[in-house]
Amino acid sequence: MKHKRLTALVLAAALVLAGCGGTKSSSGSAAASQSTGSSQSTGSSQNTPALAAQKERITEQFTLEKTIRDEYGITQKLTIHVPQLVCDSPDAEYINHELAALYAADYRQYEDSPDAELQQDEWCPQTYIDWDAYWYGDCVSLVVSSYYGGTDPMYSQGWCFDFAAGHKLSVTELLMRMGLDPDETQLAVYRAAIQTFDRNMVQQEYYDSLRESGMLSGMRADTLRDNGLEDLTVLLKNENTVTLVAGYHTTAGSGWRPLEVELPLTPASPAKTPVLTDTYGSVSVLLDGDIRTVTIKRTPETIAWAEEYDIRLDGDVTLPIRNAYNNYVDVCIGELGATFHPVVYLLTEDGFVEYVDVLRCLLYGQILFCADPIYIANNGTALALRDAEVSLLCADGTETELAPLTAEWNSPQQVDSTGSFTLGEGENLCWLDLNSGGGCQLATHNNRYFYQGAVTYLGATPDGTALGFSLIRDTENGPEWVAFSAALKLDYRIDCLILTPLSGQNPLTNETVPLVLTHSYG
Repeated sequence: MKHKRLTALVLAAALVLAGCGGTKSSSGSAAASQSTGSSQSTGSSQNTPALAAQKERITEQFTLEKTIRDEYGITQKLTIHVPQLVCDSPDAEYINHELAALYAADYRQYEDSPDAELQQDEWCPQTYIDWDAYWYGDCVSLVVSSYYGGTDPMYSQGWCFDFAAGHKLSVTELLMRMGLDPDETQLAVYRAAIQTFDRNMVQQEYYDSLRESGMLSGMRADTLRDNGLEDLTVLLKNENTVTLVAGYHTTAGSGWRPLEVELPLTPASPAKTPVLTDTYGSVSVLLDGDIRTVTIKRTPETIAWAEEYDIRLDGDVTLPIRNAYNNYVDVCIGELGATFHPVVYLLTEDGFVEYVDVLRCLLYGQILFCADPIYIANNGTALALRDAEVSLLCADGTETELAPLTAEWNSPQQVDSTGSFTLGEGENLCWLDLNSGGGCQLATHNNRYFYQGAVTYLGATPDGTALGFSLIRDTENGPEWVAFSAALKLDYRIDCLILTPLSGQNPLTNETVPLVLTHSYG
């Protein structure tokens, strides 16, 4: 392992010469340079003086390599390298303090421990903390990797910093300097993470119990939530691509597995994907690249929804399909139930089925969600309409009827965002209570308006699990029904529930901005 050993003289010279500015790379900020750091050195397109200047901008505040025997007689191998930015700006100081707060304890715990020798064939657990720096001109992505034994993979955390300005950068800011569109990049990460999650899940035998307990929906939503751009680590392994360290949730180990998503820095030609369409009665679907929509026409069969379900269409409406993150090779619309109940089925390139229950979604506003995949419906090659229902044609020549599986997947499941929560105070006090079985109570205006009913899981979104709320309250003129959809996620760091309104008649707010509800304990 290669480690930097800078003398005080060299460090002082670098500070006097450059401060935060240092020496710019000969390639400028238009091209990415390679990594320099404690853990690896992959070479660089820069000249030697520029590369040396970059190395002098980052030193180590803690360095420890030894084998010790702890108080329990267990031998441990320690590899600890904690970096620091050589810059006197407030942002650099903040990052250095944050690095010390995260990793100094591992160093100080063992810095005075005497060296120990391993016995023959003695097993030795390892504590590993090391870093690498990936440069883009004067900007660096500083990545610290850590491992504390066990079966979990290496965990990485990153910080982005502009030495020329002396400012901390967000991941989004660094990617924009590289010419990447944040929205397109975010979508690519979401798709890669969800596709990997689904491929992993479809191979398991226990997804049904996970679905019934609410864990499946929670894991899928958390996979999206934890892959926001600012949660990712940036790697620049070569001049042509950027690698973002994302991840996905699993039931193994700590519940998280890293996933590297590689994206080109120069715009690539759009991949040619087939345009998929289908029409059934008053409903049609279009899948054309990133365009994924369903059109519902106002006809006698959809007008009838007003009396049966209180769903009213003023005219034809085209709605995007939310959270459809897989790549699809076939699409087919069929029915579920005795009345006009259209369901759009989507066959992924991996051979399993997703679906959009149009009628079920419209009960909670004008919004459509792609439900969690029906993992049991897999190994498919095509979709086919059989009378009014859709079947999956499988590679082994068999057919799988999808209507009964859809009804099963639509059945109530436990809700993961449970508990009692409050919003506002005094006359503006509101509260929400959710139980794991899907029961719901809600009150506004200091209990002047009280609602009760149930919630239904609709799909996983980056804002949390999308739930449909069907509530009723008693009034002088009889019962009043309200229905709406919202995404919910628990933020354990602040012990709050983040509720993002999506569609429908939400008693809590007329706005679309997220609400922060405080966890209440009685």
